[in-house]
Amino acid sequence: MRHCNSVFSAQDIWYLLDTDECKNRRLYIADCPICGKKMALYSYCEIKSGNFYEQYFYSGGALRIKEKFKKDITSTMLRFKTKQKMPFGFKYGKNKEIKRNGRIVAIEQYACDFWGNEILVKKLEND
Repeated sequence: MRHCNSVFSAQDIWYLLDTDECKNRRLYIADCPICGKKMALYSYCEIKSGNFYEQYFYSGGALRIKEKFKKDITSTMLRFKTKQKMPFGFKYGKNKEIKRNGRIVAIEQYACDFWGNEILVKKLEND
C-alpha cells in the first residue's frame, strides 16, 4: 500500500466471496505508519472484461467499506497467522553463530517460515 510517499504492507487481508460480476476480491487493511490514517485497498477482477481494478479508501470510507464487506469474508490473513505456531508452507533455513570471546562455539540451524515462526532443527557445537 502507498501513502505519505511511503510504501508499506497491509496489517490484515480479507479474502471475500466471488460475485456474479467480480472474482478474486480482496480487502487490504492498514494504518499509515507516518500519519496514522486508516486505509483500505479493495482489489478485484471483473469477470466480463478480465480487467483488474483497485480502489483506495481513507478514514471514514475505510470504516464504511469494512462494514459493507464483513458479511462476504471467507478468510483473513490475521486469523491464519495466529493459528500457525510451527513453520508452515514455504520454509527457509537460518543459521545463527554463538560466539564466546570472539570464537565461534556453536552454530544453531533453524527452519523458518515467512510469518516469523521458527524452530530449532540442529545445534552443531565446536569443541
